[in-house]
Amino acid sequence: MKVHVSHHAGVRMQQRAISADMLERLLEFGHSRFNGRGTQIVTFPKQSIKKLKEKLSHQEFVSLERHLDLYAVVSLDDELLTVGYRTRHIRLH
Repeated sequence: MKVHVSHHAGVRMQQRAISADMLERLLEFGHSRFNGRGTQIVTFPKQSIKKLKEKLSHQEFVSLERHLDLYAVVSLDDELLTVGYRTRHIRLH
């Protein structure tokens, strides 16, 4: 999934030390769900983590492991609105 990064999302990426590479991995391997508010939330559920383990080398996966609670909110026109780390369950409406 190719997305356009909004100014707000760029600032949040910088504040939260989220690299463009991490964002690419999330968008490539993550699972997207619509939240009922006109956006989709991309996360790393267990199935995605399993795929990552199979596709990446052990060292790459270990370096990525601490970022597996990453999430992204993407608009329907593929604009990245914000990114962050989950500290609790994300509710979908």
